[in-house]
Amino acid sequence: MATTIGLIASIIGFCISFYIYRKQHAKKPLMCPRNAPCDTVINSPQGSTFGFSNAGLGIVFYAVTLFFLFCLDVGGPSKIVEILLLLMTSSGFAFSVYLVQIQKNVIKQWCVWCLGSAAMATILFFASVFVLF
Repeated sequence: MATTIGLIASIIGFCISFYIYRKQHAKKPLMCPRNAPCDTVINSPQGSTFGFSNAGLGIVFYAVTLFFLFCLDVGGPSKIVEILLLLMTSSGFAFSVYLVQIQKNVIKQWCVWCLGSAAMATILFFASVFVLF
């Protein structure tokens, strides 16, 4: 069950990150509910980390997580894959918490898409904990 939830969260997170990445690099505005200032957040100096777009990092994160979960779903239990999954989702969860704090305390604007991605990273973290334990 946790693997299935993780697979769904990975796919949703990947789609969110891909959407943000595509719009950001095409220099087109994001469609945000309630006229939220998503573009302000995405295009801020904190919209990238070490020169890489946070959305691009999200694409990699969700793709790798999806791969690990798929390996577990198809190949069955594997301690090494489960540990790698936990390490990956722990780092993604921590990075998401950091980015939410940046939105709150530095940018002082909220990006609904970014919060959705953070929610998927949180679900993935807890799903990976349930897979391992």
